[in-house]
Amino acid sequence: MEGDGITGKRREGAREEGGSSAAKRLKCSIEPEALSCDACARPLWPPIFLCSDGHFLCSSCRDELPEGKCCECSGALARSHGMERAVQSVLVDCGPGCPEEAADYVHGVRHRLICPFAPCECPEPGCGFAEKTPTTFLSGFVKWPSTTFRYWVPFDLRVVEPGSHVLHCKDDGQLLLVSVQPAAETHGYAVSLVRVQHINIAGCSVSFSCSPRHRSTAAIANLWPLWCAGWPPEQHVCFVPKASDGPDAAAGIVLTINITTVDDADGDDDPDDSSYVQSDEDDD
Repeated sequence: MEGDGITGKRREGAREEGGSSAAKRLKCSIEPEALSCDACARPLWPPIFLCSDGHFLCSSCRDELPEGKCCECSGALARSHGMERAVQSVLVDCGPGCPEEAADYVHGVRHRLICPFAPCECPEPGCGFAEKTPTTFLSGFVKWPSTTFRYWVPFDLRVVEPGSHVLHCKDDGQLLLVSVQPAAETHGYAVSLVRVQHINIAGCSVSFSCSPRHRSTAAIANLWPLWCAGWPPEQHVCFVPKASDGPDAAAGIVLTINITTVDDADGDDDPDDSSYVQSDEDDD
């Protein structure tokens, strides 16, 4: 067919002129939201699914939806090979100081999750403060209260009202940020944890008690980096009620947090986190 001949000539001419696909690449900037899941807002990578209204979903979100319907419009979802090709064709540079070569979007995003050369950036809107190491970051960022901790050693953090908190690890200097935000649907607080540096070293569990006979525990396998999770984060470790753990009604809730390390040899390249919530009442 004539159309096929024209297409073939164009492809042949492109090969002769460019010599390689790299010579025909376009250098541009793309908003991260354009390549993000419409359900969880995390970066897309194959398999990717699309509904008839144009919503893109990652496989993890698709698997959690009832009957595999789109969470935005309830439309049917189908594999989007076109978006997968687009995502895989994008090359991403990590940033200044990183020796890694530009990688396709899938591997570039995964690399940025663990890159040790990424700067520590202040989450306050409009601040722009950034440092290369957690130590200098912490010394220049003193607005939020700070608590020190060690890996695998549970520690308490009292939640009285919405706000932010810095966790500073004594073992290796890593910084984690705790966000406590109002949660209207539960009439309590949503608790989130993110890591300032991009090194994928930690999971965590959070437990709390709002009565002598009730204690709930939530766990998450991977803590997302600040640049990916955003601030305040949309993903939550747990929700806590507005309740007192003592005679004083303003005492708030005490969170018992345990930060755990992950061996690189046992780590999973897939950044999808797995989490669970358990309550002592479940065993009754």
